[in-house]
Amino acid sequence: MIYKNGIKEYTLAGVMFGTPMGLIVGFMRLNLPLGIIAGFLCGFLFAFIIFIFVKFHETSFDKKRIEIAKERKIVCDGGATIDGNGGWLFFTDKGIEFYPHKINVSTNEIIISIETIKSVETNKNKIIVHTNTQKYEIVVSHNNEWKKQIEETLTSLA
Repeated sequence: MIYKNGIKEYTLAGVMFGTPMGLIVGFMRLNLPLGIIAGFLCGFLFAFIIFIFVKFHETSFDKKRIEIAKERKIVCDGGATIDGNGGWLFFTDKGIEFYPHKINVSTNEIIISIETIKSVETNKNKIIVHTNTQKYEIVVSHNNEWKKQIEETLTSLA
């Protein structure tokens, strides 16, 4: 199952960007209606650009999805961010795999073996994966669904 951003996430991004932009324009011009219009337009444009960016990266990770599916079963996948680096997260029958975009500060792949995962919890828009030696905070859409899939796989292995 692929977990994708929905209209809720894009609307939230547009509002979070458009509101301050509208306030800035409104105060600079001392014109509240202009500020509201500018905020709406800036928010809509920002959300649209984010949408295009995400769709581009979804298709760019299709090759990786096909490659992984040849070797192991993909339980779920979707866009994710780890330590400020965006990319694509796969949960397979072997563990968690994160492949970052090429334009990040760090382009290191992160592989978490299923045997090392001790527990998973959620916090806001994150899943927090505890392993034998480390804690990973991963920002994902549908974090409760990710947690459910990981926990079901862990209990089936126990």
